[in-house]
Amino acid sequence: MKRLYYLLGLLLLLSGGAFAQKITTLSPYVEQQSQPYVNITKVELTKDFTILYFTLDYSSNPRSLEDMILGRRSSNEEIEIDPNCRLYEPGNAGRKFRFVKAEGIPVAPQKREIRPGDMVKFVVYFERLEPGIEVFDMFEGRDQGTKRYWNYFSVHVRNPKRPLPKKQPVPEAQKQEPPVIAEKPKDVPPPVEPKKEAIPAPQLVTLRGTVVDAKTQKPISARISYVVPSEGNGLDSMQLSASSGRFRLNLDAGNKYAYVATAKGYFPSSGAFDLTQAKGGQEIDNQIVLNPVAIGEAITLNNIYFDISKFDLLSSSFAEMDRLTQLMRENPTMEIRVEGHTDNLGDFDKNMELSQNRANAVKQYLVSKGIDAGRIEAKGFGPTRPVTKGTSESERRRNRRVELVVVKM
Repeated sequence: MKRLYYLLGLLLLLSGGAFAQKITTLSPYVEQQSQPYVNITKVELTKDFTILYFTLDYSSNPRSLEDMILGRRSSNEEIEIDPNCRLYEPGNAGRKFRFVKAEGIPVAPQKREIRPGDMVKFVVYFERLEPGIEVFDMFEGRDQGTKRYWNYFSVHVRNPKRPLPKKQPVPEAQKQEPPVIAEKPKDVPPPVEPKKEAIPAPQLVTLRGTVVDAKTQKPISARISYVVPSEGNGLDSMQLSASSGRFRLNLDAGNKYAYVATAKGYFPSSGAFDLTQAKGGQEIDNQIVLNPVAIGEAITLNNIYFDISKFDLLSSSFAEMDRLTQLMRENPTMEIRVEGHTDNLGDFDKNMELSQNRANAVKQYLVSKGIDAGRIEAKGFGPTRPVTKGTSESERRRNRRVELVVVKM
């Protein structure tokens, strides 16, 4: 009988400790990553940590177009891990898991120099993902100048939900009468507990929506990238896959979130989820419309910026230009016409020249990213094709635009 109790106790101990052991996912599936030469090779989930194993192969770091033209090798680079990096549950901006430590790589501001051909293996520790979260994003930062961050979106791992512990029956021998607690003397006041400051819970808004085809109004599979505020007044870029066209986000009330929706065969669409007037607990419906890429289709590039009366692209335009570059790569036979337009203020000839130069600037950027110049026509129309004939500043601003027209597929 004692042996039977011993075996039962051993089985309970092993089953109860199963979730205390680490859960390993080798070569996890990553839907998208910012730098192709730094890969996640393994993810371990222990009792306390989410551990990511990386391999950096600098021999596979893609060279710039200028390097390839001039036959130059990739230059040396400095690497580090940013301690502000974190893991996110996709679609839930309020749920994050913080960086803990790193091994094999310096933590910023410390740096390590690597050279072409180097291979570096390192490990990064984060707070433990909640059981049940089997897809996560790792966000380190937004690229700044020549500095490139390592971001990974939709990393798939095994992380089952923890089962509820079963209550064990209490043996009869251990059942006892509850102890008698002596009453306190009435003249002794009870101790006063210090007041604890209540930490306000984040006021979340549930945003439900659908990405639809502009022609058919039917849902389409898409990816939504959106920006959320982070510590230190910075911004984090997060992504959500809406495979059925439908999406659901939990976002903080009182904020405004810029987004870009992309889908294969469609022009990207940018906008904002404006929750500045929303209240916590509220549910809001939203629809994002994407226009299919087809001959004759035109789209206004809303996020292309120039200084007044100048034609040099501002750095705030680069994200939109990179999305256009990706669209051209995904449709290798597509040819486009980039059209520049101005308002009707000022000299007509100068406006014609300005619109042509702005269209040329967009074309030059695409060519610098490896797009064949023969696929791009640049043409300036000045003030000759207004979308509105109003005279207010907001209406004039609508006329100052850059459009893209598909001329061949």
